[in-house]
Amino acid sequence: MRYLSRNPLQSVAVILLLASFCGAQGRQQRGSVTQTAVNFSVLPVGHKAMAAVVVEIKDGFHAQSHKPLDENLIKFEVALDENPAVTAGEPIYPPGQIENYPALGKLSVYTGRVVFHIPIEVKADAKPGPIELAGKVTFQACDDKACYPPEHPSFSIKTEIVPADAPVKPNEPELFKGAEAGQSPTEAAQPVTSAAGGGPGAAPALTVKGAQFDAGSILGYFLSAFLVGIIFNVMPCVLPVLPLKAVGFYEASQHSRAKSLSYGAVFSLGLISTFAVFGILIFVFKAFDWGQLFTKWWFTLFIVVVLLALAASTFGIFTVRLPVAIYNVSPRHDSYFGNFQFGILTALLSTPCTFGMFVGLLAWAIQLNRPSIGVLILVTVGVGMAFPYFILSALPEVARRFPRTGPWAELVKQMMGFLLVLAAVYFARPFIGRVIHGEAFWWAPFAVIVLAAIFLVFRTFEFSRTLAPRAVGVAVALLLVVVSLGAVHRLTAKPFAWQPYTDATLDAARKDKRIVLVEFTADWCGNCQYVEAKVLHSQGVIDAVRKHEVTMLKADVTRDDAPARPLLDKLNPAGAIPLTVIYSPNLDQPIELTGIYSTPDLERALDEAAQAHGATVAER
Repeated sequence: MRYLSRNPLQSVAVILLLASFCGAQGRQQRGSVTQTAVNFSVLPVGHKAMAAVVVEIKDGFHAQSHKPLDENLIKFEVALDENPAVTAGEPIYPPGQIENYPALGKLSVYTGRVVFHIPIEVKADAKPGPIELAGKVTFQACDDKACYPPEHPSFSIKTEIVPADAPVKPNEPELFKGAEAGQSPTEAAQPVTSAAGGGPGAAPALTVKGAQFDAGSILGYFLSAFLVGIIFNVMPCVLPVLPLKAVGFYEASQHSRAKSLSYGAVFSLGLISTFAVFGILIFVFKAFDWGQLFTKWWFTLFIVVVLLALAASTFGIFTVRLPVAIYNVSPRHDSYFGNFQFGILTALLSTPCTFGMFVGLLAWAIQLNRPSIGVLILVTVGVGMAFPYFILSALPEVARRFPRTGPWAELVKQMMGFLLVLAAVYFARPFIGRVIHGEAFWWAPFAVIVLAAIFLVFRTFEFSRTLAPRAVGVAVALLLVVVSLGAVHRLTAKPFAWQPYTDATLDAARKDKRIVLVEFTADWCGNCQYVEAKVLHSQGVIDAVRKHEVTMLKADVTRDDAPARPLLDKLNPAGAIPLTVIYSPNLDQPIELTGIYSTPDLERALDEAAQAHGATVAER
C-alpha cells in the first residue's frame, strides 16, 4: 500500500497489469469441443438418432463431472439449443472418476477426452434440407490446487434432413459404441447391466442367456442371429415340438435316409420361410412387432386349436371318425406338406418365448433402417433354429434310438400329448382368464400336470407287473407334481403390492421422489413369467424392494391398446419384452434390464438406484 501511495501512476500500471493477467487466466480455455457428429450420414424424417459431442480437457486440469460430490460445485452439462425440426432428449453422461486431491479433497471428475451423447428425434413435419444443430457445454475446470470460473464453449453439428424412406449409412460408429446402453465410449470397457434402444445406426450390445457376443460387425450380428436361432429350440414354447419331430424323423428313417433328409429339408424350409415372412412384415411393411401376433385373439385361438388337434392326434383320438376339417388342422409327419406345416407351426410357437432373447438384433436392424438387412437377420435366425432339426433328419441312426412300437412307446407318445395340452392351456390364458382371474390362472396348467402324473402312474401299473418300472413311474409322477407345485406357488405368490401401470401412476410416484420399478409383461410372454417367478419373487429382490421402498408397477402389454404400450415403444424400438425399468429421482436415465436377467442383476440395479436416491430407508 505504501508503494502505491508514493507513485500513483505506477500503481495504476501495476493494477492494469494484474487485471490483464487475471483476465487472461479467466479467458484461458482449459477444455474445448474437439469433435461433433450424429450417428447417421443423414437424418430421415420421423426417425431417432444420436448426437455426440467430444470435449478435450487439457493436461493438468480436470472438470467436475455431471454428478459432483459437492452440490456447491458446478456440474458438467451439455445442451442442444431448441430447433423447430428436432426434439432433443436428456444427454447421456459417462460416470465421473473419483480422485483425491490433497488441496481439494475427493472429487468426481472428467479428464482427457470425454464423449457425451444426446438422443434426438426428427419431427414428423420437419422439412428436408440442410440443418445445423447448435448447443453449448458448461463445465468448471480445476487443477490440483484450485478451481476456476465456469467455461461455456459452444458447438454445432451440420447434417441434412431427408425423406423418411431415404437410404442412410452409419456415421462415426466408434464414436457411438455403447451409446444405446446409456454409456459413452469412455466407459465402454465397464460391465453393462442395462440395455436400452438407441438411435438409427447404433450398435446395441447383444446378450443371450447371460453370454455377451462380439457383434461389432455385420458378420458378428449374423453369427449371433444364427446362434440365437439354435437356442430358440430349448424355449418352453417350442419344446413340445422337438420330441414330436424326433419321432417323425424316426418314422421316416425306417423307409430311407433320403426320405428322412427330404422331410427335414421341407420342415426347415417351412420354418425359415415363416421367419422370412415375419421379416418382410416387420421391416418392410412395419405391420407389427415381433411377438405382437399373440396380442390378436384370433391368432391365439388358432394356435390353441392347432395344439389341441396335435394333442388329440398324439392320444390316438383321430382313430375315431371326426370331421375332415379337424384332420386338416393337424400337420402330418409323413408328407411333405405336413412337414412344411410343422415348420410354420414351430416358428409361430417360438415368437412369445423368444421375444426378448434377440432384442439387440431387432433394435440394431430397426435402427439401421435397411429393410433388406432386417429381413436377412430374421432369415438367419430361422436358419439357426432349423439347423438342429435338419441334422437330426440327416442322422436316422440317432432317430432309431427312440423307442420302437409297443406299450411303452405309446405311453411316451401320450405324455407328449399332455405336453401339447399344457402348451394349449398356457396360450389360452386370454380366454381362460375371463373365468379364472389373475394369478389363479396358473392352477389350470397345474391341473393338467396332475392329470398327466395320474395317467402316467395308472398306465405304468397297467403295463408292468414288476416293482422297478412301477417305482420309476411313481417317482417321475411325484417329481412332476412337486416341481410344478413349487413353480405355481412362486407364480401365484404376491410379495409386492403391484399396481397396474398408468402414465399418471408413474408420474405421481416420480414426483413423490420414489424409486419406481416398471415390469413389462404379457400373458403370452413365457420368458416374462420365468423372470417374475425366478427373479422378481426371489428373496433377495423382495428384501431389496422393501429396504428401498420401491414402488412396483406392472405394465401388462398383452393387448395392443395397453396403457404401457407407448412407453414400451419409446424405451425399445423393437418393442421387446421381458423388460424391467427402474426410475430413480437423481438418475437422468432409467436403468433398464432386458431379456432374461438374473437376481444379482436386479439387486445391483436396485442398489444403484438407491445410491443415486441418496439413502436407504434405514438411513433416512
